[in-house]
Amino acid sequence: MTVSCAIPLPILDDGPQRPVHALGPRSLAAVRMLRISLTDRCNLRCRYCMPEEGVAFEPKEKLLDVDSIDRIARVAHGFGVRHFKLTGGEPTLRPDLLEVIRNLRRLPEVDISMTTNGTRLSRMAESLRSAGLDRLTISIDSLRPDRYRHITGGGRLGPVLEGFEASSAIFPAPKLNVVVMRGVNHDELSDFARFAMHHDSTVRFIEFMPLGHSPLADADPEAVLFTAEEIVSEIEDSLGTLVDLDSAVDPGIGPARLMAIPGGRGRIGLIHAMSRPFCESCNRLRLTATGTLRSCLFDGGEVELAPLVASDDAVIRGAFASCAAFKPEVHRGRGERAMSSIGG
Repeated sequence: MTVSCAIPLPILDDGPQRPVHALGPRSLAAVRMLRISLTDRCNLRCRYCMPEEGVAFEPKEKLLDVDSIDRIARVAHGFGVRHFKLTGGEPTLRPDLLEVIRNLRRLPEVDISMTTNGTRLSRMAESLRSAGLDRLTISIDSLRPDRYRHITGGGRLGPVLEGFEASSAIFPAPKLNVVVMRGVNHDELSDFARFAMHHDSTVRFIEFMPLGHSPLADADPEAVLFTAEEIVSEIEDSLGTLVDLDSAVDPGIGPARLMAIPGGRGRIGLIHAMSRPFCESCNRLRLTATGTLRSCLFDGGEVELAPLVASDDAVIRGAFASCAAFKPEVHRGRGERAMSSIGG
């Protein structure tokens, strides 16, 4: 078994942080979600995710096959994981996506969700639901067509909005993920909040996280960061005071702080990974498309699971335990690998 570990470094800002005595959820008993990346490929080239010249994708033969994914998921289910999040890259590019979902659906009492850029949802939503997918999160970083095209390296906003509408008719309360970037899209916060007012959806604002190499991460990440506190202030200036909600209002076990908009149908979520790290409550591990189990989006403690899929359950479970033990006290301020290669 090959393992690697990285030393946590300071985070980007000096805002409130978790206490130094908190050791974090390094026990396997704390792991309740497995994020499974199905591919590192994507049909968009977002400016905060990939370098302008693109990346070299892994050969398809190196990706975990359906049986290996199923094997790993079953072991995870055996020690208590009940939430599975399918990610990418863009997971809808995986030809056998529906088979992966059907296999997970056979596990008792599981919640299966997926994060997608939404470009293919209008024609896939129904089949995803029929296969057994419970919930959807759609990544969309602008409601302005020209700006969306710029952020995504040529993407079209129309199909994503069509995908949201198609999903809303089939899935309960699809979520939207918005990466907030100062000088890029932070002036659209009120527009997104108004969107949430009129839809039964949670719009989750995510602080910019510098991961791997990209035009924004390689420039001045601190200048791009627009904190959760600033997000709330910006929205409240336009729409009135937001009200804190119990996190149980939203399905799933994500880290978002939930808030209600006065008179709105939907909700606001805040994911403040940079200004207020929530490492002590982290309940997930990440499986990359090539079979590396990763303890943290930022830090490099990881275990290679691909060579172990034919091993006994105890061996695979031990690898999970080793990976959980790598969780950092507080994640570093920058990650060395792109989100598309880790699985978000």
